[in-house]
Amino acid sequence: MFTRLLPIYLLIFSGFAYSAEGNRPASFLYEESEKQLVNLIRYPKDIKGKVALVLNCVSRVQPSGKMKDTGCFTEKQYEQTFTSQVIKAGKRARMVPALIDGKAYEIYLQFRVEFAAEKDEKLVRLYPNTGYEENVLEYGFHYTAGQRAIGKKEPWNDACPSRAKYTVWARSYLGEDGKADSPTIEFGQGLRPIASCLDAIKQTIVNSKYTPAMSEGEFVPSVYIEIFGN
Repeated sequence: MFTRLLPIYLLIFSGFAYSAEGNRPASFLYEESEKQLVNLIRYPKDIKGKVALVLNCVSRVQPSGKMKDTGCFTEKQYEQTFTSQVIKAGKRARMVPALIDGKAYEIYLQFRVEFAAEKDEKLVRLYPNTGYEENVLEYGFHYTAGQRAIGKKEPWNDACPSRAKYTVWARSYLGEDGKADSPTIEFGQGLRPIASCLDAIKQTIVNSKYTPAMSEGEFVPSVYIEIFGN
């Protein structure tokens, strides 16, 4: 899986620039390197031996560049040790905030963190995407996924359960113009939400603003996926 292991660093997968309309995705490349997320994540000291792990993580990146509510999805107990390092780093990290039409927005960031170790070499990498198969087949691993601007009051907040546990995945087409279309829902765990909740999630997806996916410095169409629940 890994052809080379290096000290902690950040892979730059795509160009980072403004479009003609003043749009850009949030970026890990904050000007002060000591505040970049990749440089704040510590490889767990208690983990020994060969490791090859990729965590799917999320965060709410503020217009100021601060990361809020950072977390990762875990399936196995030992993964929580790595997740805790990502969460700790997220509290101190800063990002270049996302711009949509020249304005900074709070966005829902989905990214992956790769931990790898072999002998005495350890590695932490960040990928600004979820690695969703359709997008990887089209653009490879080196792309930035679409990022959704979080509204102050979104339709699904009132229409969906506030206490009952549930998760659903919303999947939609996201054009290079930042417009989402044709959302569909896939059920996850817990309660199966009623139709009004599902309709509100779809409405949230369609009505939101986005920074489109980016590959090789250009905005590109993609498949956008986001988990909703509590």
